[in-house]
Amino acid sequence: MRTDCVYIDTETVGFAGMPVLLQYAWDDGPVELFDLWLRPIRESLDLIERFMARTVVMFNAAFDQFHLCKWYTSMRQLDPDAYPIDLPVMKVALAERSGRDGPCLKPKGAMDLMLHSRKGEHQSLMSRHDVRIRKVPVQLGEMVRAELETRIVLDPVLKAKWTVNERKNQKGEVSENFVDVVLKFKPDKGLKSLAKHCLGLDPEFHSFQEVWAEREHKYAELKWAPFALACKDPEWRVRNKAGKVKGYCWPKHIQGDVKHWSTNADARRYAEFDVVYTRLLDEYFGFPEKDDDDSILACMVAAVRWHGFAIHTEKTTNLLRQSQKMLEASPININRPVEVRDYIQAVMDPMEGLLLDKSTKKANLERIKDRMVTLELDEGEEPEECLTCEGKGCPRCRGLGVMTPGPMPSSERATEILKVKASAKEVEQHTKVLQAGRFHASFKVIGTLSSRMAGGDGLNAQGIKKSAEVREAFTLAWPGMILCGGDFDSFEVTIADRVYADEQMHKDLLSGLSIHTVMAKGIYPDKTFEQIAASKDKKDGGLIDMYGRGKSSVFAIVYGGDAGTIARKLAIKEKVAEKAVEVFQDRYPGVRRNRELNDARFSSMTQPGGKGTKIYWKDPAEYCETFLGFRRYFTLENRICKALFYLASSMPKSWQVGDFENGVLIPQTCKRRGHEQTLVGAASSAVYGAAFNLQGANTRAASNHLIQSPGAQMTKRLQCVIWDFQPAGVGDWVVAPMNVHDEVMVATDPEVAVDLAAAVKRAVDGFREDVPLIGLKWITDQKDWGEKPKDDDPRVYHMSSSTSLDDSRDPEQDLPEIDEPFEEWVERDDE
Repeated sequence: MRTDCVYIDTETVGFAGMPVLLQYAWDDGPVELFDLWLRPIRESLDLIERFMARTVVMFNAAFDQFHLCKWYTSMRQLDPDAYPIDLPVMKVALAERSGRDGPCLKPKGAMDLMLHSRKGEHQSLMSRHDVRIRKVPVQLGEMVRAELETRIVLDPVLKAKWTVNERKNQKGEVSENFVDVVLKFKPDKGLKSLAKHCLGLDPEFHSFQEVWAEREHKYAELKWAPFALACKDPEWRVRNKAGKVKGYCWPKHIQGDVKHWSTNADARRYAEFDVVYTRLLDEYFGFPEKDDDDSILACMVAAVRWHGFAIHTEKTTNLLRQSQKMLEASPININRPVEVRDYIQAVMDPMEGLLLDKSTKKANLERIKDRMVTLELDEGEEPEECLTCEGKGCPRCRGLGVMTPGPMPSSERATEILKVKASAKEVEQHTKVLQAGRFHASFKVIGTLSSRMAGGDGLNAQGIKKSAEVREAFTLAWPGMILCGGDFDSFEVTIADRVYADEQMHKDLLSGLSIHTVMAKGIYPDKTFEQIAASKDKKDGGLIDMYGRGKSSVFAIVYGGDAGTIARKLAIKEKVAEKAVEVFQDRYPGVRRNRELNDARFSSMTQPGGKGTKIYWKDPAEYCETFLGFRRYFTLENRICKALFYLASSMPKSWQVGDFENGVLIPQTCKRRGHEQTLVGAASSAVYGAAFNLQGANTRAASNHLIQSPGAQMTKRLQCVIWDFQPAGVGDWVVAPMNVHDEVMVATDPEVAVDLAAAVKRAVDGFREDVPLIGLKWITDQKDWGEKPKDDDPRVYHMSSSTSLDDSRDPEQDLPEIDEPFEEWVERDDE
């Protein structure tokens, strides 16, 4: 049993509105309900101060701590003897807005049971992608769905459902011959569902919707600007970006919500049992040790989000205007895929345009932008004749009839559309930040299955452009504070050095030779290391950034991709990509060894006889564990994959469809992916395809996990080291950290800046026991987030090992995160 703790939950108006009811229990004592609006303000302030002097135990602390911070900092400005419900709502709203500048609330200790559950078998409750069986003959679609629903019995808490979906081509035409059978997940992540799942209880109420307050008007809010006055409307109306009213924010609803939560017996029982179930789950999990990094950070991000970081309003306004001009100058409507496809295909030949027939997503536009660049001609070499017009002249060759060196029109158009799409996102980002007047950075502490943090609440902090121009608009530190921060040196590369344990890679990194250059040498064997290094960012005046392409290829391998991934990403011949990977792995055999071991552990299906032969199953590993001990479980995926395999390998004979001739069944056939197959054979191929897709996603996720998860753990640990400078309880701000990718920025009290740098150095030195080459450049008193002082600047602290490593990756240049499949499995026809 826990002692010196308090179990806490809140009921609120919306997700970012004001709290209404506070439920809590001291240790194993009775559950108490505190009606915040119906009690004197001094009582709620005193209660919250008492909370901060103990260990708080919550389920989703980032939510409840946020509302404790909001209520305390807002109410402390008002008459302590007043009852909030009796105050003019505008007075409370004004206090809410200015409350953001109030003190910091930090509990003495913390345990977030929701985050704790995500570190084990209950990872299955986190969001995941659909399982899609593509191109099932329409005659068998419902049979496949019903069979899988019977074979794969999943826990109701996952809310998983098999459906039969129409297939449409790029013109929106529905296929008459094939359908997709899809398993969709909508896991119930709520406290009561987890209690039912773990404790075997049957709660009286299963969802908030059963007890929420009925409202005369629709509710709406701005999560990125979490205060009512941000809506800038005297009637409290919230509008979307088109100016249409979405609903009304909390002041319009507060009287009704307060009455509901203070008088409705069902609602109050629902609220009471939130605390009961939290305490029972704490016991079920064995009263986990308090103050794990994730629980600490859940309380930290809540407090920091409410306070918000400073912005440079004038620069943000100018960036907004620039982005709006780019958007207005777009030749097409980028939100209409048909227009994007037609615009780019107009300057392509039919074969080149096939990529856009599948999708106009960003990854495909990036491939076109990269691959539609011709190389310089050798001396005396004639330009290639345009295949589209056979030398007569067309848009593809700019009317010249030949292909000249330089970007092709399709490349230029793809680049143009990508810039417009980026501008559209930037318009939305800058508008939201200006609407809030500051940057309310919100994070999910365990945002992915690898434990990485992720942005949330309508403004993704992880997606803010890395250019200096954009980040200069984020000053972050408010008056009286200074901005400190650090960026890990070649984060993934140093972790890869540890994971692969390759002697040659370690030697190359120590000598300063970039492994990106090594990979690029495999792609461009006629180029020297020096030429490749000089091509970085096309600084040599060339057409191709060979170094950058090598870098993309390295990360493809690190994150579980293969030669096919590289060939598609760089738009090069697969044989060239295969040779490059071979050269890379010959030099670094530890990479090959690690990948082979990983594939052996997570590849459940093999086809040793080659295409068209029997496929065998072996049970794969249940989890992948990093050198820091964090596990990524594949239990759910393995169950589904196994069921798909056994269905595909032995389809029910009753599914045979055809006509009888002389008493013999002549199976009906279809043409699927260029092959004539029976309907059952086509369905088998489709199910095998889904199984191999899922297996491929698992092996890639496992490879990715070994690299990304340790990075996540170390950035979290560093934030906790920094957060230690903030005293527990209610007090002035000393540090306010924020983590974006491999950066940690901190609004800092100047008096602790030197001690903070020393603590960061000790933390980085401690990481070096696990990651020998890890390093960090720490800067004190930055002007803004975009400033990058020179190495000899006295504000710069170098916390590195004795090596000169290549720069870390630019997140915007990355391949897709491994949570997204890199590619679809090319299905095998086993008839």
